[in-house]
Amino acid sequence: MSKNYGFEIGYEALWKEWEIQKKRTPRGVTLVKGGNNIYLQFKTPNTTRSKYKCACVFSIDGMHEAVRKSHLVKTKLTSLDSEVEFWNWYKKEVEEESRLIDDQLTFGEAIAKVEDDFWGRPDRRKRERDRNNPSDISSWNDTYGRFYKHLSDDKLLNVKTIMEILGSWKKGTKTYKGAVSAMKKLSDLNKRKDIYEELNSLGVTQTEYKDLQNATLKDFLMWRDKVLGITASLHPNVHLDVRKAWLWVFSIQVVYGLRIHEVFAIANAFEPYLTKDKVTIPALNDPTSSENILVLKGKTLMGTTTKTGYRLAKPQIPPKYPDLIEKLEIKAPLFPVNVPRSKSADTIRKFYCNKATEQLRRWGAPTTETHAFRHLANINGMQAGIPLEVRAQSMGHTPAMNDSTYKKRQSTQTTLDLYNNSNQNAIDFVTALAEAKKLIASCPEQKEFAAKLLSIIYQKNSNEIYELL
Repeated sequence: MSKNYGFEIGYEALWKEWEIQKKRTPRGVTLVKGGNNIYLQFKTPNTTRSKYKCACVFSIDGMHEAVRKSHLVKTKLTSLDSEVEFWNWYKKEVEEESRLIDDQLTFGEAIAKVEDDFWGRPDRRKRERDRNNPSDISSWNDTYGRFYKHLSDDKLLNVKTIMEILGSWKKGTKTYKGAVSAMKKLSDLNKRKDIYEELNSLGVTQTEYKDLQNATLKDFLMWRDKVLGITASLHPNVHLDVRKAWLWVFSIQVVYGLRIHEVFAIANAFEPYLTKDKVTIPALNDPTSSENILVLKGKTLMGTTTKTGYRLAKPQIPPKYPDLIEKLEIKAPLFPVNVPRSKSADTIRKFYCNKATEQLRRWGAPTTETHAFRHLANINGMQAGIPLEVRAQSMGHTPAMNDSTYKKRQSTQTTLDLYNNSNQNAIDFVTALAEAKKLIASCPEQKEFAAKLLSIIYQKNSNEIYELL
């Protein structure tokens, strides 16, 4: 799923935007979806409330255009003198029946309009795009640029050339789907409904997927010990600090389920973080903090933007490894100091992922896909009994995404671990606290131990629990 506006965004995001845009229409005029088109619904003095064509398709661009036209209709209805004049105006300005197709528009001119629209519109996080930001530059290239570069700038915009270019990619693949989306954007933004309708008839359902790698926590721990020289001898010239730093990054993925670049956007690794609503989140390396919540800011150490922007992430500890935070030295942050040599926007944006993949291959990891560790964290959270909504929010995606796509990473062993080691029926904290108080009444010397145990199980502050016991 792409992260950009337009036809290429995900189905859920499209419907979410639809609900937002419907609220932006003026009183008396509403938006209605019909098939792949948007209609304006309103009444005139001599007609009942009905829906009418407005030459807008069901896309992000179409929604914004429909909202704009709804305000025009409201203004026109308010100053209505003749209903005949109103409908003549409506057919011309809203339905656009009298507009001639601009068949002299070149591909270069058409692409320039898409580019202006892309840079002039904020992304899904409502952040203004920056033409100097490597993430935004790479985003343009991934979504549009890599497809448009096959079109001759001086050639007239036409459907035949577009269809020939689309034949360069195999149907059923993710790339083909992206190419069609980019061409739809080109035709829609340039008012070429004839081209758009041809493109809309193409089947773009993805049927081919690459095999996803997976990893088990046991394999990860064994590999980590080997890379650190705990269970294997290392060459005298090995840079152990480099290994420790990257293994800390991978460990953060395993425990928190972060995307690889998000690890480099942690804001409270060494210092506490004060949120906008004046809540202090303790530093990760604070030994007195047992909750170990991470604050992810919108930018990485290199200045590239993160996919989902600001959010909080919680650790996902499986019952079989309650000491995972300590075992992986999570509370001893150590960031790699590698920096890209090239100033290419694409190189900078993909640097963390490419560098991490390089280390995984070099050190013989159980997977060469960093995303496998993110999916492993989700399995850990499922075993821990963390609710779906909480896991999804912590990992920065929708519950639907978590419940479908992320389950594809389950190997036989992780599935067995899920069945055999899950803690789906843990009692609530208040009940556990009451039971602990009964036990301490007969063994008061165990109060500190009980507080620490409850803090691990329920991810709460041990000092606060001690006061409650």
